[in-house]
Amino acid sequence: RNLLVAQGTAIPCVLETAMSSDVPGFVSCVVSRDVMSDSGNVVLMEKGTQIVGEYRANVRRGSHRLFVLWTRAKTPTGVIVALASPATDALGRAGFDGEIDTHFWQRFGGALLLSIVGDAAAIGRQQLQTSDIQIVNAPGAANTGAAVAVQHSIDIPPTLNKNQGELVNVFVARDLDFSSVYRLRRIETRTQIFDRPPATVADHVMVTKP
Repeated sequence: RNLLVAQGTAIPCVLETAMSSDVPGFVSCVVSRDVMSDSGNVVLMEKGTQIVGEYRANVRRGSHRLFVLWTRAKTPTGVIVALASPATDALGRAGFDGEIDTHFWQRFGGALLLSIVGDAAAIGRQQLQTSDIQIVNAPGAANTGAAVAVQHSIDIPPTLNKNQGELVNVFVARDLDFSSVYRLRRIETRTQIFDRPPATVADHVMVTKP
């Protein structure tokens, strides 16, 4: 347990990069406090550890969260750990929330414009029909093209934006075993406290790489 970060551990992290769901991409954050072992005696991932993940593009209509998968962590001492763990918000809910741009005018502005133009054309035809001018009405192609344009604009998905500097969490999906990286050696028998960094006069444990 001294060299294990247990499944279910929540690691607080501060976003380094902003996010936009328009296209898939990568995201990174910095761990805001030391991550202890399952026993609570050993610091296995120091404060300042950088965690990198990736997120998918496009948020479905009606959804307000973006799925993020954290892939790896790199400690300040150069230790790299594979995570494959999902991101959660500060309250532990899966995915990230953020500011949602529904693209309202992009989606419905064209439909409103086409409706106004269609109404204006209809009024114009009615006025001309009261005169001696003969009007040939062939709205089929125009209506079909307008319907296609409106359908394409309505299908624009919303965009989720999240700013850098926000606090998020890494939910550890499986046990992280550091036994192949570190080895603990007790140099004072009167204490059970372990300290993974190199020992000083005040330290009780020295850790060396095998």
